[in-house]
Amino acid sequence: MILSLYLLTPAAACLFWVLIHIVIASRTDTFRLFSVLFVSCGLFIYSEVCHEILDPDNPMYTAATLTGLLVGPCMVPLLITYIRRLMHAPRSHPVTVIWIIIPAALFTAGALLSTLQGDDADRLFLLVSTRIYNWVLAAELAALVIFILILLRQSRLFAGTLTRFLRGERISLARLQLSIAIIPVLFLAVRTILGINIFDLAPWIQISAATLLLLSAVFFGMTALFGTGPKICMQDYSRLTRFNYGKITKDAVVEDMLNELLDEAEEEALKRIHEKIGENLHLDEWHSDADQEVSTQLAANIFTAVSDSWDEGSLMSRFQRLMMEEHLFLHPRLTLDDVADKLDSNKTYVSKLVNNTYNLGFPELINTLRIDYAEQYILSHREAKQDEIARACGFLSASSFNTTFKKVTGITPKVWIASMDRQKVKDND
Repeated sequence: MILSLYLLTPAAACLFWVLIHIVIASRTDTFRLFSVLFVSCGLFIYSEVCHEILDPDNPMYTAATLTGLLVGPCMVPLLITYIRRLMHAPRSHPVTVIWIIIPAALFTAGALLSTLQGDDADRLFLLVSTRIYNWVLAAELAALVIFILILLRQSRLFAGTLTRFLRGERISLARLQLSIAIIPVLFLAVRTILGINIFDLAPWIQISAATLLLLSAVFFGMTALFGTGPKICMQDYSRLTRFNYGKITKDAVVEDMLNELLDEAEEEALKRIHEKIGENLHLDEWHSDADQEVSTQLAANIFTAVSDSWDEGSLMSRFQRLMMEEHLFLHPRLTLDDVADKLDSNKTYVSKLVNNTYNLGFPELINTLRIDYAEQYILSHREAKQDEIARACGFLSASSFNTTFKKVTGITPKVWIASMDRQKVKDND
């Protein structure tokens, strides 16, 4: 009984991910297709388990068999249609109409035969629910193999896809999801073609098969959250969680996403985006070069020493010690609340003190300190990569570091390093 319940966990996982998509991914282009696909998979697994563990005289046995006749032939065409949607293929296709007829015909024939009495009716019902049903699945699986081979020829599908994805590379969503779907497809193919009854196998084989199906359902459901996005990577899952549930890191996530979009956008698209941002944010009123120069000078002053004009125990002196001695600004998720707690004060008073003293907002001041620290770090770690520099200086990503560095200094880190090298050569001469 316990083993039978465990064999139902992939079905529960399918229905779980449908509920998750209803809550947070209902606006994606693939939501309806994914929901129908996963509901069909869940019902198929449920019908298979019930069909094997129930007695043929049990009314649930017939219901499970009819459910399998209806949803079984739907899964492969649904998967093909879903992958075609990910690849932005034309939605209208003759196959999408034809395959609907097959499960409807099987279900109707099975339902009618199940109501009839007699040995002939039982034999016909068995013929429809086993042999004809398996022929249909075998034909659909053959079509799926052809579909996969066509994609394989076009995009070298499956060549280390999962390995590259786990290493953090950006992978085509269609390629990744087809790679995940290989496991349940092979399982279904072996079972259908060889006529294997998984319940006749050893318990550890049953548990292994259920576990693989469960992991496939979980991974497929997670990747499907991104809709028809062209490519995704492991970092996108972290961003998804941080964006939805991390108030502190939400801005950093948005900034990272915008930087990646800008890197991939064409020149004409960038011009239109620039014009749109300029209209809404009044870029001409933003920091000038003079402001950047003042910011850099400010950072140098803060790192030099505590001003003698403040008492040892004053709020500003304690604030500067936090920054100079403890390097609190290097904490990537530092907030004004954190600083206020350290100073046993409230964030409103600390914010006003920072604004009045430095004529900068708290985030701008922290970023200025980080960039000043980054300049020193780069000079002493010339071989460090940008990801390492960003993490060492309190940034969540290299793209965020690059954007902030240019905003504070007016130039990119690479240009700054090159200018320092030129100055060093000039000084040596």
